[in-house]
Amino acid sequence: MSSISSESPSQGPGPKAPTHVIPIEILGVSFTIKTDEEPDYIHGLVEELKSRLSTVSNQMRIVDPLKLSLVTALLSLDELHRDKEQKGALSKEYEASSLLDDLDRRLGELGL
Repeated sequence: MSSISSESPSQGPGPKAPTHVIPIEILGVSFTIKTDEEPDYIHGLVEELKSRLSTVSNQMRIVDPLKLSLVTALLSLDELHRDKEQKGALSKEYEASSLLDDLDRRLGELGL
């Protein structure tokens, strides 16, 4: 996400990306954000968050909005970190495979 703010944008030099003011309502709390992201993208994120909040609330029987938000955030971070670790492991596996293929090719060129 490029830039999201709930404050007034800075008045710095240089070209500005179009700023969108997007109203949001989550767990009974309404606010607006200013962002250079497309409104449809932000609305998609909001809907995904609402879905995750609902799932966690139903599965864990959490009704307090603050606790629900915190548990959902922790679960989302856990998912993000696990995905990152999995991608790192796959990348290392691919790198090792590429090195072995390259070594095999070079040994073949040498007649070994």
